[in-house]
Amino acid sequence: MKILIIDNDTSIGTTMKSALGLNPSYEVEIALSAKEGLDKMREQKYDLILLDFMMPEISGVDLCKTMVADPKLKDIPVVLVSALPITSKVFQETNGNFQDLAVIKGLLEKPFSVSDLLDKVAGVLKK
Repeated sequence: MKILIIDNDTSIGTTMKSALGLNPSYEVEIALSAKEGLDKMREQKYDLILLDFMMPEISGVDLCKTMVADPKLKDIPVVLVSALPITSKVFQETNGNFQDLAVIKGLLEKPFSVSDLLDKVAGVLKK
């Protein structure tokens, strides 16, 4: 399974890649910006995207909107990763109906445990 982590925080991306590396069937790459991630998605096929919610220039939700509109990318499942509490009122108000975007298949809050990350990834990939 080929997984792309898109996160502007190098340490988070590296940590997630190391954790996912515990599963030998995962091939993991990192992109440090939404634009770099989009370029990688257009060049290669991925089975899952782990996408930081808040990034400079292009947000995770805006990247998901781009993916939904692109026939080559609209079927790649995305797990949004957020430092903000996803259930918080502020998060919900500022991000509206982001969960209605078809590519979003899961949410993961930072900080997360390795087991939470592995469970979320495995759950989304099984669907």
